[in-house]
Amino acid sequence: MRENSHYIAELIGKYLDNSLTAEEQQALTEWTNDSETNRALFAEMTDERQLTARLQQLYAYDSDRIIRKISAAVPEFAAPQVVPMRSYGSLKKWGWAAAAAVILLAGGTYFWSTHQQNRGRELAVHQADIKPGTQGAVLTLADGSQLILDSMNTGVIASQKGASVILASGELIYDPTASKNSELDYNTMTTPKGRQFQVTLPDGTRAWLNAASSIRYPTTFAANERRVEVTGEVYFEVAKNVNSPFFVTVGNKAAIEVLGTSFNVNAYTNEAAIRTTLADGSVRVIALPGGKGSSLVLKPGQQAAISGQQLTLASKADLEKVMAWKNGLFNFDGASLEEVMRQLERWYDIEVVYENGIPQTRFIGEMSRQIALTDLLEILKRTEVDFRVEGRQLIVLNK
Repeated sequence: MRENSHYIAELIGKYLDNSLTAEEQQALTEWTNDSETNRALFAEMTDERQLTARLQQLYAYDSDRIIRKISAAVPEFAAPQVVPMRSYGSLKKWGWAAAAAVILLAGGTYFWSTHQQNRGRELAVHQADIKPGTQGAVLTLADGSQLILDSMNTGVIASQKGASVILASGELIYDPTASKNSELDYNTMTTPKGRQFQVTLPDGTRAWLNAASSIRYPTTFAANERRVEVTGEVYFEVAKNVNSPFFVTVGNKAAIEVLGTSFNVNAYTNEAAIRTTLADGSVRVIALPGGKGSSLVLKPGQQAAISGQQLTLASKADLEKVMAWKNGLFNFDGASLEEVMRQLERWYDIEVVYENGIPQTRFIGEMSRQIALTDLLEILKRTEVDFRVEGRQLIVLNK
């Protein structure tokens, strides 16, 4: 990196804090236009999600130094009192001024030099660390054969009755072809623990699968209705077709009817309830079995929960928290330790064991799902809970 890295870091900090002079704005513009590398770096440093992840990683390494630096640079900033899961990494909690102060940490060279110099040492220290989940899934075709999607090349990977199956840019796409066969063939996409994937169904509906989830669907839909079955957690953006309603079923416990909308279904068997959260449009949630149970029509921002056969409505859902997984984040706001550990089990493909009972701790905060387990645990250890990792087993200890 050029010798003026400190100055460029200061300009980016001022940009985030909206305090650039005209001359400084010109200097920053000239630097970003100088190379593609500079433009990419500027985009990363001014993107809230990426900068949040950087802040969290940096905080995990040297929290006290960062708090002192921020307090000096931003006098009005007061470090929160010790609470479970401090969210120092969230720009919503810190504000852009504090983020600017962190960019200036270590002479403005942390991101360009110190991180790269320490990368080899960090990898050596964490070489046995458990990595975060990634893109991948298993596709079970109509004849029962299975394809491991994360090990396949892009292109047409199968021809199913009425559709070509295409793998492109980490997504499975069904391209309908002419078919006179009225009999439906079904495919099933399954994401193991530590994997997530997305699929575009034959009607154009898009579905995102969280870890440890599945979706079963026909390779061509019937003319009068579209039906799929899910387990785990799936987010849908349903293609509109007023003549063919879209149904999502969860075993014999729940059904969701929709004409065209975006919604999230959380139906993990180890969660207390099946939760349907509506982002856009309108859906009707039905508590089964037999299709004769109670039902609710949701408006955007509402959430329905089914526990047993009891259907309840949350008038205002936390959409940011519900959608965090799809946006590459953990959102632990208000979550119990057990809730947090269930998310970690699915994403890092681990087993959680409680050595001395389950600590009654609740968390706040948001962080990237792309950090290694060790780094995440370092942040969680700022609570009254400690951890020990043995192989793929995470042992929870009371401090």
